[in-house]
Amino acid sequence: MQRFIYILFLGLLSASISAQQYKKHVLTKDRLSIDLSDGILNIIPLNEKSIRVQYQIENVKEAQEFVLINKPNVPSFGLKETANSLKLSTNTMTVAFDKKTGVLQYSDKSGKVFLSEKANTRLMKPITIMGEPCFVAEQGFESPQDEYLFGLGQFQDGFYNLKNTTRKLIQVNTQIAIPFLVSNKGYGLLWHQYGLTYFNPTNQNITLVKNAVNEGEKREVEVTTTSGTQKVSQQQSVYSGSFSVAKDGEYSLMLDLGDMDSRHLVLIDGIDVINQSNLWLPPAVSKLVQLKVGEHTVKVVCKSSNTPSLGLKLSNDETVFNSPNAKSLDYVVFAGNDTDEIIANYRNLTGNVPMLPKWAFGFWQCRERYTSGEHLVSTIKEFRKRNLPVDVIVQDWQYWGKYGWGVPKFDETHYPEPEKFIKEIHYLNAHFSVSVWENLNKESEIGKEYVMKNLFIPNSPWIDIYNPETQKTHWNALNKNLFTLGVDSWWMDATEPENDALKGKQTYFGLGDFYRLTYPLFVSKAVYEGQRITNPEKRVTILTRSAFLGQQRYATINWSGDIGWDWDTYKRQIVAGLNYNLTGMPYWTTDIGGFFRPGGGQYKDEKYHEILTRWFQWAVFNPIFRMHGYQTETEPWKYGEKVENNMRSMMNLRYQLLPYIYSEAWQISKNNSTLMRPLIMDFNADTTAVSQAYQYMFGKAFLIAPVTAANVTEWNVYLPKQNAWFDFWTGKRFEGGQTIATPAPLDKIPVFVKEGSIVPMGNVIQSTQAKQDELEIRVYTGKDATFTLYNDEGDNYNYEKGKYSEIAIIWNEKNQTLTLANQIGNYKDQTPTYTMNIKWISGNEKDSVVKTIKYTGKKVVVKK
Repeated sequence: MQRFIYILFLGLLSASISAQQYKKHVLTKDRLSIDLSDGILNIIPLNEKSIRVQYQIENVKEAQEFVLINKPNVPSFGLKETANSLKLSTNTMTVAFDKKTGVLQYSDKSGKVFLSEKANTRLMKPITIMGEPCFVAEQGFESPQDEYLFGLGQFQDGFYNLKNTTRKLIQVNTQIAIPFLVSNKGYGLLWHQYGLTYFNPTNQNITLVKNAVNEGEKREVEVTTTSGTQKVSQQQSVYSGSFSVAKDGEYSLMLDLGDMDSRHLVLIDGIDVINQSNLWLPPAVSKLVQLKVGEHTVKVVCKSSNTPSLGLKLSNDETVFNSPNAKSLDYVVFAGNDTDEIIANYRNLTGNVPMLPKWAFGFWQCRERYTSGEHLVSTIKEFRKRNLPVDVIVQDWQYWGKYGWGVPKFDETHYPEPEKFIKEIHYLNAHFSVSVWENLNKESEIGKEYVMKNLFIPNSPWIDIYNPETQKTHWNALNKNLFTLGVDSWWMDATEPENDALKGKQTYFGLGDFYRLTYPLFVSKAVYEGQRITNPEKRVTILTRSAFLGQQRYATINWSGDIGWDWDTYKRQIVAGLNYNLTGMPYWTTDIGGFFRPGGGQYKDEKYHEILTRWFQWAVFNPIFRMHGYQTETEPWKYGEKVENNMRSMMNLRYQLLPYIYSEAWQISKNNSTLMRPLIMDFNADTTAVSQAYQYMFGKAFLIAPVTAANVTEWNVYLPKQNAWFDFWTGKRFEGGQTIATPAPLDKIPVFVKEGSIVPMGNVIQSTQAKQDELEIRVYTGKDATFTLYNDEGDNYNYEKGKYSEIAIIWNEKNQTLTLANQIGNYKDQTPTYTMNIKWISGNEKDSVVKTIKYTGKKVVVKK
């Protein structure tokens, strides 16, 4: 059969790829199949607001289904045929097929078109890779001039709105490729491919010639590699070229160096249009540039070991996905009244989000690295001594010592009787997370079992995590050597796997090129499923460096990798996080202050202290609040009293907000909400709001506007229309639809609260183990408001069995009454009585009213 397909593909190589004329169609109970001249186009309703499109030649398709795991009942749908079209309709959306052009067009119930394919852009070009037949699959879509596009994962190029940008979707350190888009036009688009994908690929290649003499810096630095800390040469080369463009306009420029680099530097006509530096940078980066018609010169600086390519694409109001190693063309369109509905629809098909334990929303202390069990314990003791709240301490790599690289086992030389130091961490009301890699030493005692079972990818240091036996063996190793000792959570590092390591390799499912984006999904699956079977009383918590479609179902948190520390890097993390959250992944964080930091001088460098403080303030309003740094003592007191005091006040605020944050986390699991909310989610009708790259909502109440520049005492904040806003720090009221200059002293981040919000705040605590039974209920008046206060047992899965409580809190603006409804549900050791200090905020401190009540689970109505 394989030989037959291969011969077939060779025959098709010379066939026309544009001949897709309509021949006939067949309607079955679950799809519309349209017979075209060179293949079958399947239109498959997944539910009332999701349509899957598959274009196949000779019934060739991907055998594996990694993403769309939930199979709801086929929705009712109908078909109407005219001389020119076929229209398949569910109760809420219609997809129309044009018999003449082959174009698919998507419209809502009212008939409004929200997405359309672009004519003559459906492509399935037969090729081979390493002797295996496949296709170049490509599809273009119309993109109106006023469209905003978000998602695609986490990238370091600084783009917020992705319209007309070019990206190379691969998994590497600091970059997470998730081929899922969200549009302000009311749709989501999932490009259902597992291999290398290009977004808006360039179509004009620029010839580059390597200069005969090397230029640039020549130095050596220490960097993190898969085999430990090594000195890597930073010798650079210069490439030059020229190109011409036929018209004035905006062009997408993409540099692809082929491998990780430390410098992205492109100069056009002597001006640097791309200029980033870090010890690790992704292979590819793009930029939108304005070019005049005519000739231009270009220069590229990169590592001598890399071979740069440079391409251009004129912006032309289209969105294109291109996968060069595909089995078929496959995508899913999600419709929705708002972005929350689109993401909910996506998660309902790809897997909903389990609750993280309550402690995961506290502060995570991490550094590269703690060197012993005693070091870990003494650090937590110092946090407690200084009244610095903390819930998690993290052991980075190399705890394995004598056992060999990546072996998940503590070297007893520095970690004697590890269960004892972990128990002591627990006694100090903290939790323990440990770093795990998937390229463990094959010569080690633990590694030999994997080798004996042929569980490594051939000619690779990485285990074949796709193999169910590998998943089982890997979890058993983690369980035996780490989990049974008391480990609370997992730091699954380098899960890309590092440096795009599947290319050209054979995996359990076949050639790795077909699955280059999916490795982190299976690492997370192995740990999540293994732990849940082993101990269902302990919620799985996985911090991991990479992700793929559907990974939210495995209790994962992602962070932005080994980034630098300057203001530009910090700004790029904000837009990276916002776009990442719009791919349906709700838990994300960064290394506060950057991973690569400015050396030993950082502890007294006030300029670094400023960016560290601003970053820390922003991180309070990240889904996960986590410090980390390379070869750095990251503890707050290392930076002096002023920095420590600022950090303490912000840590206290984070812990005061835990009742709000944990309740919002419940909305993620229950109703598919999102905690870190780009403004498209709540203010899509306000184009000025949608365009704000460095502001977002934190839950439904808070507007966050992090300071991203040095020497600032005032910061401009845009307040979205249709709402009034309250300064969180002063209570002062402002009308929406305006940009205001708000005070931004070094110890404050600009935060506003939307009118018609209820915010529960707890007392200051040092860990989530402490009860917060005294709450301040802040009511931001002006509109009706509701909030559901949630609680449960904190660290097991009993909530799945109904062991939790919800208290509906309702503000009636007209009647000026606040209702605390009867508590719904209960759980073990629940708080029997809350002291609730109710504070109404109306914009005038003289009008502020505070009333105290005792809430015992029975309905209470309070008049202002």
